[in-house]
Formats: sequence, C-alpha cells, structure tokens
Amino acid sequence: MALYHTYRPRTFNDVAYQSHIIETIKNQVINGKVGHAYLFAGPRGVGKTTTARILAKAVNLELKPGTAEFNDTSDLAKEIDASRSIDIIEIDAASNTGVDSVREHIIENARFQPTSLKKKVFIIDEVHMLSNSAFNALLKTLEEPPAHVMFILATTELHKIPETIISRCQVFRFKRVPFDEMKTHLRSILEQEKVTVDDDVLERIINKSDGCVRDAMSLLEQVLASGETHITKDSVAMFLPTSDVSTTLTFLRALVNRDIHAGLGTIQSASTDGVRMDQFAHDTLELLRALMILKATGTYTSTGLDFNDSAKKELDALKQHISHIELVQLADTILKRKNQLSTAPIPELPMEMAVLEWCGHGSIDERHDVSKESTEVTVPTAKKKTTVDRLQTTTSSEVETSPLLGGIKGGSTSHQEPAPAQETVDSSPLTVDKNSSPSTVVSLDEVKKHWSAWISAIETDSPSLVFLLKMASCTTVEENVITLEVAYTFHRDKLLNTEINKKLANAFTDLLGTPISINVIIQEGEPSAQESDTELTNLTAAFGGQVIG
Repeated sequence: MALYHTYRPRTFNDVAYQSHIIETIKNQVINGKVGHAYLFAGPRGVGKTTTARILAKAVNLELKPGTAEFNDTSDLAKEIDASRSIDIIEIDAASNTGVDSVREHIIENARFQPTSLKKKVFIIDEVHMLSNSAFNALLKTLEEPPAHVMFILATTELHKIPETIISRCQVFRFKRVPFDEMKTHLRSILEQEKVTVDDDVLERIINKSDGCVRDAMSLLEQVLASGETHITKDSVAMFLPTSDVSTTLTFLRALVNRDIHAGLGTIQSASTDGVRMDQFAHDTLELLRALMILKATGTYTSTGLDFNDSAKKELDALKQHISHIELVQLADTILKRKNQLSTAPIPELPMEMAVLEWCGHGSIDERHDVSKESTEVTVPTAKKKTTVDRLQTTTSSEVETSPLLGGIKGGSTSHQEPAPAQETVDSSPLTVDKNSSPSTVVSLDEVKKHWSAWISAIETDSPSLVFLLKMASCTTVEENVITLEVAYTFHRDKLLNTEINKKLANAFTDLLGTPISINVIIQEGEPSAQESDTELTNLTAAFGGQVIG
C-alpha cells in the first residue's frame, strides 16, 4: 500500500496543520451543530477529502462524551476508511460532469434512508468540474436535503463554483502545509518506519512538494524504496536530483554581477555534475524569489525555504547590489528560458542564453527594436558640428530634415516639395538648478549598472527611442547630471526635446532614487561627410529608394 494511504489521517487530531478548520468542525460535532452542506477548498493534497471522510465518521459513529473522538478501530470505521460503506458515496466530479450523473448518483440516491449508518454522506471531489446544468440539478437538493443526507464538496478551484452553490454551504479554506509543520509530520512517519533521513534530503523533499502533503509522502516513499535505514543525499541523487545551494548561489552571484564567464562556467559545472537543467533553473528561481522577498521585507518569513548562516550572509550581500526592478526582470528572464528547456535540443542552451541575455547590454528583443522606428525616420541633409555645454546656454544649429518619402524618391524627378519638420526641437538651454543639492551623489558606475534597466523602462513607454539610446554612450556623471554622447546632430536634437529629455531623466530618477538630469553632446570626431553619405545611401536602399541631389 502506498505510504500516503498507510499514514492517511483517520481522526481529527491526525490532520496536519489545518487546526483553524479542524477545531471549528470538532466544536460543531460536539455541540450537535453539524451543517447539511460543506465546501472544502484549497490546494491539492492538503487534506480536503481526508477531512471529509473523518467528518463522515464523526456524524455516524458513537462519540466519547464531550469530545469529537470515536472508535476508529470499529468495523464501521474501517468500512468508511476503505470506501466500502454504501452510505458514504464518494463521487469524482471530473468523471461524472453531466446532469444525468447528478440525477442518477445523487438526487435519486438521496431519497433512500441509509442502510447501516445514521446519515448518508455524499463526498463530491473536484466539484468545480460539474457542468452548469449539473449544478442547477444539484441546487435544489443541496438547498433542502432530506434530514438523513449530508453533502461535502471538495475543490481546488473555488472561483469556478457558482455563487448559488457556495451560498448554501459552509465554506472552509485549506492552506498549504508550511515547512516546519511538514518537517515534523514527515519526521513522525520516519520514526514509525525506523528510518533516518539526512536533513538536506528531507528539506529537498519538502521544498519540492510545495506544501502538498500527498506529494511529500510520494517523494518520501521513493526515497525509502532503496531499503536503506539511513538515507543520505548521495543515495537519493537519482530520485531527487538537486543543485547544491552553494552552486546556485554562485550562479546567482554571477548574474547579479553580470559576469558572463562565471555564469556560463557555473552552468557547465552543474551539468557535468549531473544536475538536470530544469532543476537548476527551478533552484535559481527559488533563490531569486527569496532574494526578492528579503530585499522587500528584510526577512525570509514567506519563502518557505531554510538557509544556513553562510547562505543567508551571501543573500544579504547580494541584495545590496541589485534593485527591485532588476530582480523582477532577472526572474522574468530565467522563467522565460526555463519554459524553453523541455523543447531545447541542447539542455544547457536556454540557461546559457539567459546568462548572455542578462549579462549583455539588455535583452535580445531590445536590441532588435530598430523596426519600430520605420515610420519616424528622418534623413539629415546637412549637419554642423556643435558642442553643447551642459551648464551653459546652447543654440542648436538648424538641421534641415525631410520626411523619408519626401527626401528619398524611387524615380528621377528633380523637383522636391518641401516637407514640414516631423518634430520641433526645443532649443531652450539645458539648465541645472545649482542651488538644489541631490540627496544622493550618483557615480558613473551606478549609471552603467542600471543602464539596461533604464533602457527597458524607456522601451515600455516609448519603444521608438530605444534605437537612439542603443547608439548613445554615457561619458560622464557630474552633480547627478548624466551626459550622453551621440554621433549625429539630429540624434542629439531628438534626445534634447523637452518632453523626451524629461522622460529620460524621470526614468533614471525612479531607478536611482535621486533627481537626475540628462545632457546630450556630439561625440568628438563626428563622422565625415563621406561616411554620412554612405550611411544615408544604405538607409535609403533599405527602403527601396535612392538619394536625389
């Protein structure tokens, strides 16, 4: 018999963790206030159906005076536990979804008195799978059942149950079993089995079960199948392949530091050690989640993970070097690549791509957004080298521009109609309030560290700017004024536009948590006229035209 059947709770006191529900039901049983319809909702494998069977026994068996305890060794109790009692009807709604099944198995059956028990109890598992017509057929009987009938409904998806059904039931919400309670429960089973299991193995089982007792018991049964009386990490490597916490921390450190070589090396090392990449990705996401919660709350309370002092110290150090938004973006990157593992021709490839994507300059998608500029491209026909000082008034040289279809023609017509400028560049001077002192002094290293996150933030609001920003470089940061260097005058004019410049500055202000200003200058050694003409020719050729004049 499966381990979770052997140690399935048979009394209220045996149910793990759900004391908030068990105490209420026990009081109802003791005081004779048991309802006619219950709805147990919650994750799979946390005791919903088990509690339903125990409640069915409690309303049908003789109780010890003043308690909800009954003789669990009686023949009637054993019949109920073995699903042999004809008065306890368990129905799998997933296999009996239609209205005919409800009429046949429930409505018609409910008319008859129980044969050997006090009450006829209908336990309907996964009740959310019933069709609307089946729910409607059940409704009347559920609302006014015969005195000898009780309904206990169980579901993992409460939101799919019609309100008319919910309103006629007492609803109890079961919870996932926390780490410590699960560990205590499994330890008690191991004592009865006379087997010792190392803590790291037990913790891996608990983490993989995700609060589901049935999953934890199934994994524990696999571990015990070896027949050994002392289970170590090495003896269960086949059943519970895992990446060592120190290995995952090394990988996370490489990602936070954007160290491509260390990141790729860690993946290769884990693969050589026989770690499955899906497990490696899962462990990385677990650590990322723990790091996000730690950075947001300062504690590990909600992680469900236990770390040794060395791991906690490492995570405390890492949280200082990554922002909240970067953590979200990194988790999203790993999650996206993890979903590709099942179809990858090379197991390590998706995680290696995640390293390159994150540790490089922004994501691959960001670097291929050039096409988003197609309807806003302007072609400069004259440029004048200009240097802009960020603290002095600057006068923008006039830039003669024309729309793509006005200045570039596929034919040989010599007449060209003048076209209005697509965007007005604000030529007002870029000024910085010298009397305002920033709360935090930002360094060039900090700006470069948050560069990719800044690009992503701009892309969300203004995708068309990404192409220009990818061609810009950050040269200096003085008094929280970030100076960008671009190759062309029309790029500078675009980024100095009042509205756009404010948008760029606000994005960096949000990331760095201190007021930021953005200045833009033309890089030294502006491309020659011949180089500009070559670029212009290539650009126009890409759109199927030619330069005239």
